[in-house]
Amino acid sequence: MPGLVVKILSYNLISCLGSFKSYFWSFVFKTILKILFSLPSFFYNKDLLKLIAWAKKLDRNKRYLSKIEVVERCFKENHPSVQLTKKLLKKSKRCQEKLAINFFYNAVFAGRDRRIKFAQKYNTSSPFFFVISPTMRCNLKCRGCYAGQYKKEDDLPYEVMDRIFKEAKKAGIYFITVSGGEPFIRPDLLKLFKKHNDIYFQVFTNGTLIDEKLAQKIEQLGNIAPVISIEGFESETDFRRGKGVFGKAISAMVNLEKTGTIFGFSTMVTNFNWQIIVNDSFYEFLVKKGCSFGWLFQYIPIGRKPDLSLVLKPERRLAIRDKVREIRNKYPILVCDFWNDGDYVKGCLAGARGDYGYFHINTNGDIEPCVFVHFAQDNIKDIYTRGGHLWDTWNSEFFKEIRAGQPWNLDHRMPCMIIDNPQCLRNLVFNCSLVYPTEKEAKKLVEDEKIVTHLNNYSSNLAQLLKQKN
Repeated sequence: MPGLVVKILSYNLISCLGSFKSYFWSFVFKTILKILFSLPSFFYNKDLLKLIAWAKKLDRNKRYLSKIEVVERCFKENHPSVQLTKKLLKKSKRCQEKLAINFFYNAVFAGRDRRIKFAQKYNTSSPFFFVISPTMRCNLKCRGCYAGQYKKEDDLPYEVMDRIFKEAKKAGIYFITVSGGEPFIRPDLLKLFKKHNDIYFQVFTNGTLIDEKLAQKIEQLGNIAPVISIEGFESETDFRRGKGVFGKAISAMVNLEKTGTIFGFSTMVTNFNWQIIVNDSFYEFLVKKGCSFGWLFQYIPIGRKPDLSLVLKPERRLAIRDKVREIRNKYPILVCDFWNDGDYVKGCLAGARGDYGYFHINTNGDIEPCVFVHFAQDNIKDIYTRGGHLWDTWNSEFFKEIRAGQPWNLDHRMPCMIIDNPQCLRNLVFNCSLVYPTEKEAKKLVEDEKIVTHLNNYSSNLAQLLKQKN
């Protein structure tokens, strides 16, 4: 009996020491991040290089060394990303701290180890983030809206989202993108964001509801980064979104900038507006309005009235790819291209892929592999009714087949199973017996003769262009 007592006490002591060690390093990292985002600009370069040196020492396993060295080189060369960081230092202190702790620490640094350990324990995948659509209700009717054919009657219940966020954190996921519909139609979302104040939320919005009062609420929470949809300038935006929408979107940016909120932009690139997207004036305008980052998405022939004339021509897609790389080295704004940046993340992210991967939960609770793939095998509400968990959805036959097929193309500049390798998506949908469409027009993407032929020709032409480019 005394021996057993000694063993128990020893085990508890070791556990306590391990917990203390984990807490200590957590405290050190968080402190450094807080210092990093609170330095006065005139101390910035000198002190930051010291912090980078400390970060190298703290990275005992050299897991982040290559990324730290990239940051170090950028500051030594005064890269535009340095100017961007200085811009962030002028934002609201609440927003700075939430970016530092929620995103960089919880989601990126500490989150990675949590996700790996969780995946090993539960024999599942380890996605970095996911997209959730709390509602498909919207105050606009944009041309070619990817979500235009979802049912609008029912929102995803507050209690279901609350449980999803709790389970996400258990799995090490602290970065969540919120889409729709128009998310800010639901006022209870702010309550949910406040409750989960250790998560960093990226919210895609048309911006029309962000008045001064809402902008102040967003800044007070600090853990929300709104992404304002804009298609170019006034004529391009109003053509797709409706008369007067451009002005409202810009007003939202002005309101957010006044409060010091960190925010970005989102653009759907089509044959109609692509020339604006390869023009420096567009990015100069966004920088002046206060955008810190932005997303470019190609038009996909799904959702409301698929229009093949809007699908970007392959040569124009490559022109945008080149322009984005130029912009990132020219202006203090981080522009990400959902398709053309495939070579940075080793291809397709869909199906809850490990590392950078993700998935989508729509307003009905259907678990889709990607926001643009409107097919599913599981529904989160059904899973919860059966006593299951969020991570059970990652091991569906559908998701496993997706991960087994990735990358769809050895050339990561052609990462997508929808437009770059369309035969892959068709094979998945036709061969996974339990897969069902999540909206009434979804099957057109894999069955409509005109769309199928167009995507086949598109992918073939893109492959030829890339071969010539090589």
